[in-house]
Amino acid sequence: MDRYFRAFPEVRDYMEGTVAEARSRGYTRTLLGRKRPLPELNDSNYRVRQAAERQAMNAGIQGLAADLFKVALVRLDGALESAGLASRLCSRSTTRSSSTCPRVKRPPSGAMTEDALTHAVDLSLPLEVSMAWGDSWADAKGG
Repeated sequence: MDRYFRAFPEVRDYMEGTVAEARSRGYTRTLLGRKRPLPELNDSNYRVRQAAERQAMNAGIQGLAADLFKVALVRLDGALESAGLASRLCSRSTTRSSSTCPRVKRPPSGAMTEDALTHAVDLSLPLEVSMAWGDSWADAKGG
């Protein structure tokens, strides 16, 4: 970890700054404004406080990823419905979503999916997506 932080001191600065800011506010906030209260940052128990610090360090990035994914899925659902496609979202996990569509509709559904996921929010870095098709979740995962 020491070598990592020597190579990327900005990461340590970000992590320490995030914890300090969360401690003073009582919460973290994602780039899209969603708040996560962390009252445990001021807990008298060292282990509880340490766990809250780790949560504060991760909340901004993980929370932003969740926010982006939710925005993208809402956009995608609207785009599929507006296009009159038979494709529909049917499930999602933290980093994956599943939709159903007839084989002949894969190209337009895939393009809409990629557009919704890569353009959910304008960021300074591009968002990337990978997609797979299959008759089942296992087929799409390749196994």
